[in-house]
Amino acid sequence: MSDYVLISAVGPDRTGIVDDLSAFLSDRGFNIEKSRMAVLGGEFAILALVSGETEAARALVEDASALEKATGLTVFSKNTRGPSERQGPASLPYRLEVSGMDHPGIVHHVSKVLVRHKVNVEAMDTKVTPAPVSGAPVFTLEARLSIPAEVRIRRLKEDLFELAEDRNVDVELEHES
Repeated sequence: MSDYVLISAVGPDRTGIVDDLSAFLSDRGFNIEKSRMAVLGGEFAILALVSGETEAARALVEDASALEKATGLTVFSKNTRGPSERQGPASLPYRLEVSGMDHPGIVHHVSKVLVRHKVNVEAMDTKVTPAPVSGAPVFTLEARLSIPAEVRIRRLKEDLFELAEDRNVDVELEHES
């Protein structure tokens, strides 16, 4: 049986960070089960779920300084449950996309609608890119949602489309199979 550790780390971007990080973890018997890595501004950030033997997991959580020395990142680590141990209400998987001219508050307004319907955000990616011709900033949000079975999808869609009208964005909500 494996123990699970959540690692969050950030630091100046440079070539070789992923290699340093994966080598450190592999050398200690960890498996990277799920991760997200990105350069944000000039910083490299990672969020990862790793599994390993109990003693190695304990050492990683109690003293992240070895990983910091190996990677140059500021590291936070903590024990967590494995994916199969996660329990919640019966829910349906959905995909949400929101896009439009960038302006402050889009994520907040979307999240207000979701929380009102007790929708859990499983994953979310956002970005701002220049429009092809004008170069104007275009905001895009992509999210995987877990919608409780008792939620009225039609009402959620109505609220999201009302938000789209109010905030001048496009919204798509689709069931994932």
